[in-house]
Amino acid sequence: MRDKRETWSTPYLSYIGFGLVVMTVMVNLIFKWGIEQRWDMGSLMLLSLANALSLLFTLVWGIFGVLEFAMLRKQRYRIKLRAGRGAIDPEEQDKQIRILKRSMIINISYIVILLCQLGYVILNWDEIDI
Repeated sequence: MRDKRETWSTPYLSYIGFGLVVMTVMVNLIFKWGIEQRWDMGSLMLLSLANALSLLFTLVWGIFGVLEFAMLRKQRYRIKLRAGRGAIDPEEQDKQIRILKRSMIINISYIVILLCQLGYVILNWDEIDI
């Protein structure tokens, strides 16, 4: 059975964010492929709307990624504080810090991908319209 602290430090919001990024990239690729294949204007308009909304929703979901990063940093501070007071033994601290580092790596990589997506939106602003 998982420890409550271990479950709390799992970056669920980042996992959902990765899924949203993958969905957004797929919609964007389908939209670009539809333009190359010269689909009818109605389909392209719907794909353009889906592309813009998925980009917008994914970027808004990034707020949760940043909040999750703040929570993980706060949890790391609490672990170090408890270890300094002697409330947990060094082995347990190392285990929790390792779990937390893995979660931080996942969260930070999600934030970096989100920043790349924000750059894409800024560079292609004229192409992305709702």
